[in-house]
Amino acid sequence: MTIVAGPFEGNRKGWLAGVPRKVSTVTFRTVKALWYGEIVNPDHWAARDIKRAADVIEARKEAAALADQYQNIIGGLRARDEDFYSTEIARLERIARILGGQDSA
Repeated sequence: MTIVAGPFEGNRKGWLAGVPRKVSTVTFRTVKALWYGEIVNPDHWAARDIKRAADVIEARKEAAALADQYQNIIGGLRARDEDFYSTEIARLERIARILGGQDSA
């Protein structure tokens, strides 16, 4: 839930209200029930939907971090010899764009 809600800011009600804005299948009341332990079943549909959204958020963060690493590698290859490594640079740039969501697969 904390991954989807983001960093705690303001009050708990406002913080929890951010979850239904990111997960359209849940309501504030359902999120509140999950948070306060009124719903304890980990297989509850709302818990699964929130977990799925959290997994997507985490995967996007990891992809962005990997794209940054590729950009650093590209910079090193350019500094070393851009002409010699042009093929590798082009491939890494394409992969970085895909990972960064700037290009389709």
